[in-house]
Amino acid sequence: MVSERDLRRMLDVVECGRQADPDEVFPRQLMAALSELVPAEDVTFQLSRPLDHVVLGVEEYGVEPDPLPEGWEEVFWRSYWDGGVCCRPQLTGDYTSVWKVSDYLSARQLANSAVGEWFRMIGVRHEIAVPLPGRGAEDRRILLFRSAGRDFTERERLLLTMLRPHFIEVLRAHERRRAGVPDLTARQLQLLRLVADGHSNAQIAHRLFVAEGTVRKHLENIYERLGVTSRTAAVTTAFPRVHSA
Repeated sequence: MVSERDLRRMLDVVECGRQADPDEVFPRQLMAALSELVPAEDVTFQLSRPLDHVVLGVEEYGVEPDPLPEGWEEVFWRSYWDGGVCCRPQLTGDYTSVWKVSDYLSARQLANSAVGEWFRMIGVRHEIAVPLPGRGAEDRRILLFRSAGRDFTERERLLLTMLRPHFIEVLRAHERRRAGVPDLTARQLQLLRLVADGHSNAQIAHRLFVAEGTVRKHLENIYERLGVTSRTAAVTTAFPRVHSA
């Protein structure tokens, strides 16, 4: 179902995530490559606080949208909460599964729904959503839209599901760069995430199949690179605002 060519293109998408301007909310080059892998007229990264009806940030790649009419916020938030489609992660607690609007609404149901009203306002026919881990009351997701033609396929859902862990890593790395956090090696980040999850040095050594002294040495190097002197400070510095991801 997923070919070797698909896997190579997926690697290209992930690699594009390393190329981002600090002013970008999410790497646009990744979004551009993604729109080629999973054809879509628009790819959007959306950061919001749904309970407060606030959009905190948007990065969008694709067709230049027409200006939204006055009152769009009311339509957007009604479509978000009505029917349990767009607010699926908040209702179910599932921030892992990739979903399509068509999983919940037939074409006829969509036409008569609040989501359909929003789709007509923005000129969209099909949507597939990749939820990213929540951060307190904040919601983060990647959305792909099509204005016409066929719906997203199960193969395309599989590609996005396989890419989702890499999207999370790209987002974490991008937010660290934006916060001015020094780069850590992949091994150092792996170890520090175990620290953040509350594991002791002995537990980390067991999980990583290394000596406990090796864990201590890694931590010393991490402290030096981050300019800190404690486990708590290292976690806070390395994962600013993204530790809950």
